[in-house]
Amino acid sequence: MARPKKISDSDVLLAAFEVISREGFESFTFEQVSKATRLSPAALVKRFKSKQRLALLARNQKWDDNLMKMGSFSIEQLHGLKGLFEFLRLIAKSVDSKRLGEHLRWLGTEAEDIKARKKVGAYFAETRSILHRLLQEAITNKELKKIENIPDFAMTLEALVQGSIFQFAYFQGGTIDRHLEERITSALQCYLIK
Repeated sequence: MARPKKISDSDVLLAAFEVISREGFESFTFEQVSKATRLSPAALVKRFKSKQRLALLARNQKWDDNLMKMGSFSIEQLHGLKGLFEFLRLIAKSVDSKRLGEHLRWLGTEAEDIKARKKVGAYFAETRSILHRLLQEAITNKELKKIENIPDFAMTLEALVQGSIFQFAYFQGGTIDRHLEERITSALQCYLIK
């Protein structure tokens, strides 16, 4: 009988994150990840030691993937106000989950992990940088009125995005991308050039 092909840690973490996204950080099992990866639960335990460690590594890899996407060519293609709302849709895709409330509670545990904290900090800094650029372009393109302190406003929008995601986790109806669009539109209302 042929030996099964070895699956990389990265591929295991990708599959694990898909399972976690569907089942929740607290609810997923090694057996579910086993089915997705065709590795035995014992092999997963041997490789990753614990369910919490597997989930943390899967989440860290997701942050890395998101940062790479945010720094990619496609983000550079976004411009002005239209680009800002397209960026919100990308953020929405990265957090969309059937168990978002559970995921958000679990994210609090990442504050205990220095590497995870750095990744989260880098992710937020990159988000602010992109928002800053898109706001500046929208002002230059005369889509928005002048904003006195664009870096501070970009930070405010970034915090509003994060708060809206947390709010949405406990909100009934609608979609995360629509929810984000409504919150940001409200924040930009007084700057919109009609």
